[in-house]
Amino acid sequence: MEREDIEVPLEGGDEKQDKWRKKFVLNLQKAGLLMEEEVMKSEKKHIHYLKLSAPWDVLVYYAEELCMRAPLQARPVTIENWSERLLGQLNIPNILHQDVPNKPLSYYTCLFRKSKISRFLGSENRDAYFSTTQRQRIVYEILAKTVYGKRKRAEIGIDRLMNEGAYSAAFPLHEGPYDGATSSLLPEKLNARQVLYSYWAHWGCWFHYQPLDHIREYFGEKIAIYFAWLGFYTGWLLPSALVGTLVFLSGLKSMSSNIPAKEICNRSHNYLMCPLCDACTVWNLSDICFMAKMGSLFDHPGTVFFSIFMSFWAVTFLEYWKRKNATLAHFWDCMDFQEEEEKPRPEFVAMAPAMEKNPITGVKEPYFPGKDRLSRIITGSMVIILMLSVVMIFLVTVIMYRGIVSVVMYKTGNAVLMTQVCIVQMSTK
Repeated sequence: MEREDIEVPLEGGDEKQDKWRKKFVLNLQKAGLLMEEEVMKSEKKHIHYLKLSAPWDVLVYYAEELCMRAPLQARPVTIENWSERLLGQLNIPNILHQDVPNKPLSYYTCLFRKSKISRFLGSENRDAYFSTTQRQRIVYEILAKTVYGKRKRAEIGIDRLMNEGAYSAAFPLHEGPYDGATSSLLPEKLNARQVLYSYWAHWGCWFHYQPLDHIREYFGEKIAIYFAWLGFYTGWLLPSALVGTLVFLSGLKSMSSNIPAKEICNRSHNYLMCPLCDACTVWNLSDICFMAKMGSLFDHPGTVFFSIFMSFWAVTFLEYWKRKNATLAHFWDCMDFQEEEEKPRPEFVAMAPAMEKNPITGVKEPYFPGKDRLSRIITGSMVIILMLSVVMIFLVTVIMYRGIVSVVMYKTGNAVLMTQVCIVQMSTK
């Protein structure tokens, strides 16, 4: 999983893009990446795949540069859900639980240091020492900060190369098959992708707990924390859905006993109402019977209770999610990641003309002098002002259009057009 695939169309590329690709590949080789080219031929086009991989020396260097964490000692971890604890206390069988094989171990970790690599757990096994997400992050860091043209023109990184059309796509490779003959294999023999496919990505697993540790090991903390929030939010929607259903049923029951709706729908009483416009005729109050019933369905004392309940539900959900988020961040070593370990964007690092010492941390960081920042700020401000001007022009144009159309329709003297002036004005808002 340390590889990145770059899909390159053979046809349609010009001389400038070929020059960019050659320089980009040459700089990737200087950065230490290994390359393997593969060509897929068809009748219409040829697709070139350039497979990249990072050797051990490159992985070690960038692991320290990117402040990655390395394992020191294994530790037992049991993260339980609130429903699991509740059902356990009530001695009720938990149908939401499932035994997922090959559960990843949790470790006590610290920042990686090349000089102390022998003290880290598993450092003798180079092939499996760095996780898949760490390898992907290192390779993408190199791709994002590699120059392919002139640095002054910000011709840096794989993302801009794809925007220019030099490459079609860049993506990490999966490791091993995802389905295969999983039924004939022992659960312990399944790879990480097959485990996720069998115990998570199936419709039959929708009511089970998500294997968050497996998701984190394969996709990384960012993807795992998203699915953790999604599962947590879905579980907390169950009580609100139950209360909402009861309130809706109570509204259905109260429809037959709602006195205002009964009087409106009673066709024996002929209540004539005033016209709604100058050209309209009188109308009967019973004509809005359906709307009155719908109003009684959603406007009754039960909805007041439901709104109060949802306000308490929202606050409680948010506080419990903070606890869940802090728990996962602690066990996954993501606490204070943004303040302590997150590095500047690779594009920013590659474009920064100077290095300055941070007065807070004392560490040298990429720095843009005031003169360079001023030109960029002025350029960004001019773009914003231009966009605001365009919005104001459209706003004034719409107001003028409404006024002109209204005057023209009134001057026609046609009663039908005169009554439709308000509708035309509302449609242009």
